[in-house]
Amino acid sequence: MLRIFRLSAVGLLLLAAWAALLQQTTEEPARTWVLLAPLLALVVFGAYLATALLYGVATFRTVPEEAELLQKDIARARADLARRGIKY
Repeated sequence: MLRIFRLSAVGLLLLAAWAALLQQTTEEPARTWVLLAPLLALVVFGAYLATALLYGVATFRTVPEEAELLQKDIARARADLARRGIKY
């Protein structure tokens, strides 16, 4: 199954659970928390994504050997473009 279908199914399941919980809740303080639950979930999910991104950037490793090979590939490509008469 494609990822979008899985995400849609989970989203619909969560939406149905939220709607059912909203129908069952009658007391005012609890109903307010149920109404705010999607917003709070979105904020928590955003904080998780930001943390995961920052962790990925902080632990990104550099490989000097690969950087050297990449520079050689770039030089070869430039030489090939120059041989073909293409100016860059």
